[in-house]
Amino acid sequence: MKKYIKNILKTVIFFALLTSMLQMHQLFAQTANSNINDILFECRVPSFNDSNYNRAVALLFASYEKQTGTKIAPAQKAKVGLKIYTNSGAGMCTPKGLVDAVIAQLEKRGYKRENISLVDMSRRKMRDCGFLPRVSQIQKGTPDNYKGSPVVDIDSGKYFNSQWYYDNALMPKALKGITASSDLYNPEFRKSYLPVPLFLTVDFWINLPVITDMDGLGVCAALGNASIWNMSNNERFLKQPANASMASAEVCAIPELRSSNLLTILSFERGQYVGGAIFNARCSFSENIILMSANPVAIDYLAWQAINRHRRTFGFAPIDPMPPILNYCRELKIGDYDFRKIKRIDVPYSSKKR
Repeated sequence: MKKYIKNILKTVIFFALLTSMLQMHQLFAQTANSNINDILFECRVPSFNDSNYNRAVALLFASYEKQTGTKIAPAQKAKVGLKIYTNSGAGMCTPKGLVDAVIAQLEKRGYKRENISLVDMSRRKMRDCGFLPRVSQIQKGTPDNYKGSPVVDIDSGKYFNSQWYYDNALMPKALKGITASSDLYNPEFRKSYLPVPLFLTVDFWINLPVITDMDGLGVCAALGNASIWNMSNNERFLKQPANASMASAEVCAIPELRSSNLLTILSFERGQYVGGAIFNARCSFSENIILMSANPVAIDYLAWQAINRHRRTFGFAPIDPMPPILNYCRELKIGDYDFRKIKRIDVPYSSKKR
């Protein structure tokens, strides 16, 4: 009888230990998964040119795959969206070298160039920045795309779905002179439509912003490029900056848009610390850094610090206190800027080809 009880106790203890080990394994797995968005990759390049971009992005992608244990590869839709920034013109737009390097790495992993779309607000501005050929070139037979990649312009209204929009009570200033109630309360004036090629028809999308200051947001980089510069009817937030931060945070928190955003890659080749969206070469800066993260809030926190660093250097008051958009996005669980919780990985630049 004693031997029987002893065996039962051993069995109970064994299963208790096994259960404890399984629970610990699950805890570690959950912790690892939760930390995917709390990793920030940083690569310092000797200079900005096509070759250095290619090598740096190859290293960053490889580091991401190693750290997350996830290979970037075509899934069911086999398409990718790249959100670029061209609103400030050729002097302050997403570097083409970075775009080319990202496309090259996606092609290396199995994506076809014709299934990698570039998305931004204005076709005219994308053409001015070199992401579309000149009209004279088109007349000579050059395809109206970016080296074989389709270009999606939000302003055209061709890439919306009637069910996907951001609703906000703020009305455009252009409606001030309207007196007819039928026009004044038109629900369409409350809507800002989102480009479908960034979330409904792709495996994922990658955010490729630049750094500028901006009324209302304070800092306009990853979050601004994914929201204010990523929807129709955005002039109402540009003209009423007090509402811009909350609107931007709410758009970034849209589950479908947020979950399909794989990464933000921010090059410090071009940045502006005064002047907002209007390019001012005298107030621009460059640092040999490329940041990459699934956490756009951490990216924008460092962008804000860079803006203030250069504002102080040239005698401008820093943007202080911290832009409210960072706290709004933190509260909505879009990301965090507390670097005690963020694993910062230095990706050493290598001249070896990958």
